[in-house]
Amino acid sequence: MSGEATQEELQAGRGYEALFVPALFAPWTGHVTKAARVREGDHVLDIACGSGVLARAALERVGKSGRTAGLDPAPGMIAAAKEVETGIDWVIGSAEDLPFEEDMFDCVISQFGIMFFQDRPKATREMQRVTKPGGRLGLAVWHSVEQNPAYRDIAAVLDEHVSAEAADTVRIPFCLGDPDQVVQLLLQAGFEDIAVETKEETAHFPSTRTMVEVELRGWLPLFNIHLSEEEISDVLKKSDATLSKYATPSGTAKFPTSAYIMSARKPG
Repeated sequence: MSGEATQEELQAGRGYEALFVPALFAPWTGHVTKAARVREGDHVLDIACGSGVLARAALERVGKSGRTAGLDPAPGMIAAAKEVETGIDWVIGSAEDLPFEEDMFDCVISQFGIMFFQDRPKATREMQRVTKPGGRLGLAVWHSVEQNPAYRDIAAVLDEHVSAEAADTVRIPFCLGDPDQVVQLLLQAGFEDIAVETKEETAHFPSTRTMVEVELRGWLPLFNIHLSEEEISDVLKKSDATLSKYATPSGTAKFPTSAYIMSARKPG
């Protein structure tokens, strides 16, 4: 898989890095690198790396004697990642067909990516293939939307003021809320010593309206759901009542998030 990012794709990647990473994803990187026991000198692969926040956390741990690679299917994400950090091998590619030799990495990690894999059994087999014998795996996976009530409420806003289809897109990242589903995938792929631990973090957004706006402008268009500026403004106004519980006295938004961290090992 190859291709240069368009300016629109690059801007989307930059927006993801600027808003979603500090607001939602950065707090989880320590949990994943700890689960995979990333250490100095390791060779690490971050699958579905987005704009690279987890790969950058791994780079800090492996130091100059290690190597870190980040892979994502979106050219815009990889382009944005390159702008932030040049010391990582950024690769455009899919989890189902990793462009690496077998037994290549001490650690394979992925943060909130497995839910989007097109063929999860094939992707987990690929993870196992490129991991060295005795190497480690670390994953972060969201619990169900019911255990992440802010996104349950955002989905309710879209259900009422946009469409049921729009609401369903917000629920997609929470589709693997049952850890047993992922445990079975890893067992079938040949991993062992699988462990699961629940973690909670706090998300911070500039406002409750921003919580909804990023979905309207950055998420729904991926599913060919496009709203006019007038429609976006109307939905944001109507979201205030539902999401006011997440507003802080200073006007920002803060809410808890829940996920499970999974670790595993390749035999050897």
